[in-house]
Amino acid sequence: MNQPKNNRILSALTSQVYANLNKHFELVPLALGELLVDANREIEFLHFPIKGIVSLISVMQDGSTTEVGLIGKEGMTGIPQFLGNGVSNNRSVVQLKGTAIKISAEVLRVEFERNLSLQKLLLDYNLKLFNQVSQCASCNNHHSVKQRAARWLLMLDDRVDGELLTMTQQLLSQMLGVRRSGVSEVASEIQQQGIINYSRGNITILDREALESIACECYLFLQE
Repeated sequence: MNQPKNNRILSALTSQVYANLNKHFELVPLALGELLVDANREIEFLHFPIKGIVSLISVMQDGSTTEVGLIGKEGMTGIPQFLGNGVSNNRSVVQLKGTAIKISAEVLRVEFERNLSLQKLLLDYNLKLFNQVSQCASCNNHHSVKQRAARWLLMLDDRVDGELLTMTQQLLSQMLGVRRSGVSEVASEIQQQGIINYSRGNITILDREALESIACECYLFLQE
């Protein structure tokens, strides 16, 4: 199975670890809006995206949501399984459809506990993800919706290899933690500047350099 190698974590596995895990890999589709990990629930399966993007979403008691992180082909879902009790207080939801390698958390944990190279690889990724979540939390508090939208679009673009971004205003508002009307105004403003084309949920970045000039400083820390 060559496709696992399209994920950066899986491609970095030693040949021995890869051989040990390969028979447990399952190639699965990632459907838009699919819930991969629920908040405050034990993580049973892990996903390594090959194509597509998964959002880490913080959910408040009133149902409001804010995205606090992105996972693409550089990473994996369910990393808390290797930290403490293996429970996350965020949801992992598919934001852009694609495919992933799925594996039992128990199987990967067995290999993790006996292999130092795998431990280092997953802990290094955990640190990167922690830094991303921390930066996104600060960004959500300090920067305008327009700056955050630009940063967010750039982070998506970094993970999709130039493919068309499919995104509804409802999903945009959920990701940014703002009302749909606010998202509509920002998207229209950026489109009028000739930086993006946004039509029927499809987003095409026309001028990446201009989009980078709009984005807040956080993007510099979050580049892939």
